[in-house]
Amino acid sequence: MRWQAGIRCDGRCEQVHQTAREEVIRRQGEDMLELSTPVIQLWDGILALPIIGTLDSQRTQVVMEALLQQIVATRSPIAILDITGVPTVDTLTAQHLLKTVAATRLMGAECIISGIRPQIAQTIVHLGVELQGVTTKATLADAFRLALKKLGQSLGPSSVGPSSRAP
Repeated sequence: MRWQAGIRCDGRCEQVHQTAREEVIRRQGEDMLELSTPVIQLWDGILALPIIGTLDSQRTQVVMEALLQQIVATRSPIAILDITGVPTVDTLTAQHLLKTVAATRLMGAECIISGIRPQIAQTIVHLGVELQGVTTKATLADAFRLALKKLGQSLGPSSVGPSSRAP
């Protein structure tokens, strides 16, 4: 038997303590997943989901749920998935993105994928992943401009993106 914090503890006590600790760690992990997938309303009718880090099955599910919930809550017709912060795209990641796009469409919204860097574009082509019918843009600013245009709105040519800086 072991003593913990002045309490005599046998094997069952240690097991209960271990189980409780593992549950706390699991809940903290779930909380971190939810916090790592913020859905931002950029404009009335336009949502953005900047994704940073690796996309696996569990995280993609959280991403999809968060996005779909916000589409319903805000009645936004356009959602932008920004993958600028995703280091690599493999076949599984691309399939997860396509499933998110499909689910978004089923909710009645259009999905634009932004942040596709040259090396990711090459990888997607090399893997043979079909993005036919999926709107893509190189930057979040380009995707935002397109989304505004689709809603019949505009901020002007120099209001969004790097060219908006003063000389």
